[in-house]
Amino acid sequence: MSKMNYPQPFFRKLKGYAFDPSFSATLAKREVNEVLYKIKWEDTKPGPVGEYIAVIDYDPSKRRFYEPINLHHELVLADYGMELSEGDPRFHQQQVYAVIMSVINQFERALGRKVIWSKITNADPAGGKLYKHEFIPQLWVYPHAMRQQNAYYSPAKNALMFGYFQAAHNWNGNNVPGATVFTCLSPDIIAHETTHAILHSIHPYLMNDTNQDMLAFHEAFSDIIALLQRFTFRSVVEDQIRSSRGDLVSAENLLGDLAIQFGQAVSGNRRALRSFLVEKDEHGNWKNITPDPSLYHTITDPHSRGGILVAAIFDAFARLYKFNVADLIRLASNGSGILGQGEIDPDLVKRLSKEACHIADQLMMICIRALDYCPPADLTFGDYLRAIITADLANDPDDDQGIRYAIMESFRAWGIIPDEVNTFSVAALKWENPNEFFDDGSQLDSLIKTIKFAFDPEFSRTLNFSNTKIQEVLGAFERILRANDRKIIFEQTQYLAAVVHDLFKMKMEILDAGVENLLGMKFDDIEYFHKGEQESDNIRLRAPGRRVFQVYKCRPMILTDPHTGNSRKVMLIMFLQKVNIDVSETKYKGYFKDNTFVFRGGSSLIIDMANYEIQYVISKSICSSARLFRQLDFSIANVSLDNNALLMQDDEPFASLHIH
Repeated sequence: MSKMNYPQPFFRKLKGYAFDPSFSATLAKREVNEVLYKIKWEDTKPGPVGEYIAVIDYDPSKRRFYEPINLHHELVLADYGMELSEGDPRFHQQQVYAVIMSVINQFERALGRKVIWSKITNADPAGGKLYKHEFIPQLWVYPHAMRQQNAYYSPAKNALMFGYFQAAHNWNGNNVPGATVFTCLSPDIIAHETTHAILHSIHPYLMNDTNQDMLAFHEAFSDIIALLQRFTFRSVVEDQIRSSRGDLVSAENLLGDLAIQFGQAVSGNRRALRSFLVEKDEHGNWKNITPDPSLYHTITDPHSRGGILVAAIFDAFARLYKFNVADLIRLASNGSGILGQGEIDPDLVKRLSKEACHIADQLMMICIRALDYCPPADLTFGDYLRAIITADLANDPDDDQGIRYAIMESFRAWGIIPDEVNTFSVAALKWENPNEFFDDGSQLDSLIKTIKFAFDPEFSRTLNFSNTKIQEVLGAFERILRANDRKIIFEQTQYLAAVVHDLFKMKMEILDAGVENLLGMKFDDIEYFHKGEQESDNIRLRAPGRRVFQVYKCRPMILTDPHTGNSRKVMLIMFLQKVNIDVSETKYKGYFKDNTFVFRGGSSLIIDMANYEIQYVISKSICSSARLFRQLDFSIANVSLDNNALLMQDDEPFASLHIH
């Protein structure tokens, strides 16, 4: 009998929870809570161990390894994986794998490139600091890492650590008092921790706690992805629309609640770990959250402050949903706009859910794409708003659906307004084109010329680049765009970053002060001045000149116009410079190791490779006195507070941030 060849499937479908196990304890929700995760097919080893992650199920509290699930076993393949089970560790492994791979797929779809795990380590050879970029083949995942009310991403271990614990001994929600709660079964928690890991690989310096928004952004962005991920399941959205009679911001709607079982298990009076659409009033009744612009200027706790950004995104979602379904509601209510009593029509449920899922998907793509338009360090919520507007302009110049206006309206209502803009409009919020930065084009020409030296063969030959060297650079550029192997992509990206770094170092004499300022760097001595209330309070600080900087990202990408289908090649280059400032003669003495404060500046460049036009430069100037003294004051004000977790515990920053 001849051997049969079967085509490899495009997708793998696996059963999993949509919310968490507590939902399956109710008759009305048990079927809705079981969903199929549709993820990219890959040949996995038992664990599961695949291209991106390796699930290692060791329980240190019991000192045992649990049997790993084999996703290729015929009985597992026959029925979309194992049945949902709170008690079988193999299903726990299946759940974390399915959710993590779903989140990875969302990022790759939005960014148009593969997710690559990497980290920057600091070595200290005899000559001084060296920043080493390491490729991490797989993210390790431990479903039963600890007996704690915690789950976190560990940069030190390159791992996701999920805890389990006993629920509170009181009746709250659907939890049985004292029952075991597994964080690895909560899709919200899994997606949140996975997003931390991806964000860290894309923007490693956003872990540095340099302003009130940095920790809060890491938390907020992870919550945003976790919540919007739910809208990938149409059946879940239909159920919530049916329950709330089409009102997605009502108290009956649970789509804005994060980690419901976890929140109810750790406290007897919580609705969820975090709720972003409703809150309790003074009488204990649930009501819609009303935007409060004062909160952004008063709240400092990272989770609560991050909640402001999440609320702004969900507020934009609610505005878009209400605007887009108004015609459907009018038709269903004979023009009154008020639906009659009783259940709403099933056809209306489907149409409303389709609209809600579409809006959520668009918002998720916009939020992820904005990461490429963020500065490399010292990010604020205002910077992120500008990144969102700029990224969406690049992807969809027309904005026929008014998404940008809904986002701006929501951010304004929540008090998130960038300091440096004069008017609150798309034109003012988008990052400036560098042509607007200079009085004439001569200064910009030197920057463009330096980039051309790396990637334009005609210019490369003027530097006596050999034909071999030219072909290596062009070959690396094309391999990054076409390669499937993530390690090859990483290595070729690092090679291009090294080429750009060496060329900029070689050509420093043609980079005048204007270009240095544009890139957020400076190679001569820098003086910083802070004017106090009295002359005796004035502070002068100095950073000695140094021609040391990083090009830690040099990434070619292909962007596709959603209307015409035309594609274009662009390059993202990120520069970063660090200076060490002696504060021993100031009021900041004693707060920092060796009385030295580390201050960073730099920029993100977006370049159209067709004509080497620099479209955007998003910079944080190393010369900014205002930014330096804001960071110094923030650091000493928070040095003893629990919310300064990233300064307190460098090895495991998120462990201390997430502890309950």
